[in-house]
Amino acid sequence: MRRLMLLLAALLATSPASAAEMRLLAAELPPFTYHVPPPTVSEIGEAHGLVYELVRAMAKRTGHSGTIEFMGWSRAQELAIIGPNVGILALTRSPEREPFYNWMVNIVTDDLILVGSAGVDAASLDRVKDRPTGVLRTSGAENLLRELKFTRIEPASEEWVNALKLRERRIDAWLAPRLMVLYGWREIGGDASALNIGQIVRPSPIYFAASRDVPETEADRWREAFAQVRADGTYDRILSYYRRLKAEPIPEERRRFDRIEWGY
Repeated sequence: MRRLMLLLAALLATSPASAAEMRLLAAELPPFTYHVPPPTVSEIGEAHGLVYELVRAMAKRTGHSGTIEFMGWSRAQELAIIGPNVGILALTRSPEREPFYNWMVNIVTDDLILVGSAGVDAASLDRVKDRPTGVLRTSGAENLLRELKFTRIEPASEEWVNALKLRERRIDAWLAPRLMVLYGWREIGGDASALNIGQIVRPSPIYFAASRDVPETEADRWREAFAQVRADGTYDRILSYYRRLKAEPIPEERRRFDRIEWGY
């Protein structure tokens, strides 16, 4: 009987159901998930980010390996919608996305802000509705502008591109979460104190989400891990670090502009 029980335990331990762990996906969304140096500069970079580090800390507490795959943001969202058993990092929760994901953990809440170029009135979205406005491609910000019937939406695959366009007056406005604006602006060597920040459009809750097939029992395991990360001080330490973080400017000539539309 003992030998039979050991054999059954071994079979269960190696079965697909027990071996499978949630596939975790991310994209270049600094300061939430990103590489240093970024893919636009080098093929070899080290993963960093506020959400990246917190999810890795949570993974350790759930027994997950902590492996996180980076890919194009559009592709990551597609896979997280389709599933099965996919988690996605740093996804802004918005009414447009609500039905497509299991919203497991609210990692941090930022503000979605409107930024204007020099001399542009950014006091409200209505003031720039017919002006070229930069957003991150397939983001909640882009969805919002399309719902509001903006006529000159300028999507980009990375926020630093929007920062550069704003500085060069190729767009008149930029809509993005505040932390992403500040990081992207510093990344192109800009002085954040000079930014023309206008309307705070709405809260921007940044989530660790999953495909809809992930059961609530699994989501609860990650929520419990997040509670542990909050309780033991890990959350405050990581959040404090990224709020103080100063992005190192990358000279324009070193950027690989052929990779702006990367989608690996």
